[in-house]
Amino acid sequence: MEKIIFKTIVRLRRLAFFRVADRTLMMLMPLAVVGSIFQFLWQSVFSPTSLISNIFYFDKWLPDHLFNAAWYSCQGVTSVIFGTFGLFTAYFSAQYTARLYQKDAQMAGVSGMLALLLCAYRFRDTRDFQLSFNWRFLNINSFLFALLIGFGTGLIFRLLGVEYHHRHTESAQQIKQRAFDSFRPMLATWVIGLIVGILTSLVHVRVVATNFYQFFQNQGQNNLNLGVFIPLLLLALLLNWLGIGQPLASLTAGSDSATNVANLNYALTHGSSWNVPNPYIGNSLYQSYGKFGGSGLTLVLLIGILIFIKKSSIVKVARWSFIPTLFGSNQGAFLGIPIMLNPLFLFPYVILPVMNMLLAASMIAVHLVPASAYNVLSGTPGPLVAFIATNGTWQALVFSMLLFALDILLYLPIIKMSKDVQDEIDLLNDKEAGYKHVK
Repeated sequence: MEKIIFKTIVRLRRLAFFRVADRTLMMLMPLAVVGSIFQFLWQSVFSPTSLISNIFYFDKWLPDHLFNAAWYSCQGVTSVIFGTFGLFTAYFSAQYTARLYQKDAQMAGVSGMLALLLCAYRFRDTRDFQLSFNWRFLNINSFLFALLIGFGTGLIFRLLGVEYHHRHTESAQQIKQRAFDSFRPMLATWVIGLIVGILTSLVHVRVVATNFYQFFQNQGQNNLNLGVFIPLLLLALLLNWLGIGQPLASLTAGSDSATNVANLNYALTHGSSWNVPNPYIGNSLYQSYGKFGGSGLTLVLLIGILIFIKKSSIVKVARWSFIPTLFGSNQGAFLGIPIMLNPLFLFPYVILPVMNMLLAASMIAVHLVPASAYNVLSGTPGPLVAFIATNGTWQALVFSMLLFALDILLYLPIIKMSKDVQDEIDLLNDKEAGYKHVK
C-alpha cells in the first residue's frame, strides 16, 4: 500500500501543473519566510495585545515613538509582501510553464503579471483615471488564482510562441527578435485577462466572493453546533490547501461573538470555565486544539521534520520558519515546505485538526478538561493556548501536550514519505536536466 501511495504521489508531482507549482513555491519561499518573520514581529512582538509585549512590559520602558515605528514598519513590510504576493506568483508560474515547453520564460512572466493585474482591475470603480484594483485577487489568500493565471499564460506561450533557449548574453538584434516573437502570445494573454476582468465586474463576481466569505465569517462567529462547524472547517482547510485562504481566515476569525462573551462572563463571575453555558464553540475548540501554530497543525509538522529528518532542504525551511510558526505566523512554512498543493500533506492537513477538536470536545463532555473561555493574547504559542484560555488549568495543559505528541506521531509516516518522494523527484529532475545525481 505504501509503495502504491509513493508511486501515485510521484506521478502527480511530475505532472506539468504540479511541477510548475513546486518551482513557483520554491522561488517564493524566501519571500514567504521573510513575510512571516515580519508578521511575527508585527502581531506577536510589537503589538500592545501580544503575549511577548506584555511579558517584557514594552509599554513601560520602550519609548512610544520607537514602539510605534517598529509596529508600523513590520506591519508595512508584511502588508506589502503578502498583499502583492499574487503578482510574484503569476510571474514565476508563467515563467516556469513557458520554460517547461522551451518558450520565452521572461516574456511569459511579464505577461502573467499584467494579465493578473487586468483580472483584478476595477473597471467600474475608476475615478479621475486613477488605478483601482481588487487587492483580494492580488494577495496571498488568492494564491491559486494567480498560479492558474500564470500557468494559463505559459500554456498560451506554448501554443503561440516560438521555441526559445535562454542565452547568457544576447545582441540587440536578438533581443528585438524576442520582442517580435513574443508579441502574439503576449497580446492573446492580455486580451484574455481583459475579458476576465470585465466579466468579473459585469457579473459581480467580487460581490459573490465577498458574500461567500461573509457566510464563513458569520458561521464562525455564531455557530454552536459542531455538526455544522466541522464540515465548514473541512471545506475551509481544503480550500486553504489549494491556495484559497480567505474562507479559513473568515471562519476562524471570530472571538468576540455573543456566545464567547457569554462564556467569558460566566467564567469571570464564577472564577472558572468548567461549566460555561456554551462549551462546544467551534472557534474556541479550533484555536485551542485544532491549530497548534497555524492551519493544519503546522508547528507539529515542523517539529516532526526537525526531529526525524537530518539532511534535506526542508530542514532549512523548518528552522527559518520555526519561531514565527511557534507564535502563529505560519505562511513561511506553509509555502516553503511546501504544504500547499502537496498531495501528500492533504489528508493530515485537513483531518488532524478536526480529530483534535473532536477529542477535545469528548474530554470536555466527560468533564476531564474545562472549556476555553478566557481571552488569549496574540502570539501565544499554540500548545499553550488552551492552558491560558482556561485560566491556567493544568488538565488543559496536560491534554494539549498529549495531543501535540500524538499529532507528531501521526504526522511521522507522512514526513518520512515526503522526504523519499522529494528525493525521487530531485533524482528524476536531475536525470531530465542531464545532471549526475549526487547523494
